[in-house]
Amino acid sequence: MSRYVFFNSSAQDIKVLTAAKRAARSRGATVVKSLAGTMLLELPPAQVSEVAQALPGWRYSAERKTTRVPERRPLQRSKARGAAASVAKR
Repeated sequence: MSRYVFFNSSAQDIKVLTAAKRAARSRGATVVKSLAGTMLLELPPAQVSEVAQALPGWRYSAERKTTRVPERRPLQRSKARGAAASVAKR
């Protein structure tokens, strides 16, 4: 199953959001998270258009998870720091 984010800027009222969640669940979607005007739904891609038609005024897009993974590099120690440590050992 894929996740989709549904948006509606005029759905700030809790009653409107509750009705939208109920309509989405009746079409087979799982509500993962919801906030004022936003719902994260998990459903098969084939059912997205059906759920979108049941929610007039709501726009949707596929959830995009992007995570930047830092490049693994060995730590470099400065020469001055290494020289000071070797002098302190003497």
